[in-house]
Amino acid sequence: MLRTVRLITAFFSLLMLSQCAYQRTAPLIQRGVINEPVVIKSVNAEFDEVWESLKMALNDRGLVISSVSHVGEMLERTGRALNRTKRVFGNAKVMEFCSAVLSRNMLERNPHFIAFCPYQIMVYTLPEDETRVYLAYRRLIWKDDKDRDVLQAVERLLEDLINEVIQEYGEFK
Repeated sequence: MLRTVRLITAFFSLLMLSQCAYQRTAPLIQRGVINEPVVIKSVNAEFDEVWESLKMALNDRGLVISSVSHVGEMLERTGRALNRTKRVFGNAKVMEFCSAVLSRNMLERNPHFIAFCPYQIMVYTLPEDETRVYLAYRRLIWKDDKDRDVLQAVERLLEDLINEVIQEYGEFK
């Protein structure tokens, strides 16, 4: 029960942080500095196959997963505890990982960028179409454009990983 309460608290904390991040990023979006705060792409494939392909793309770069958040399972569990029956996801996991080189470059430049560690890629399906697998990541957005180059290097890694999976399955249009 305590674990469930912690997971719910963590989920709502992330939700609040996302809202705060959006309020900070709206001016950047309006100025055209960034397009969207979240990048979402999708493929027509099986969830487990896409997850494995993403893991392989990560491993091919010498990177390892530091943790996996089983968001879909957590929502199912907590939904039952809260008497909430609406299915939010078919499957949903968040892959967390790090790159020693990119993180070192980023954090030497600005130690407050620790807020972006570890890097995350969300992989999920929606209940109404479990053959469309979404891959998403949050852009690394800071209060100004200073040091944007080190943040863009991390975003390129996230984008490259997702694009490798898309190249394998073809992007869902």
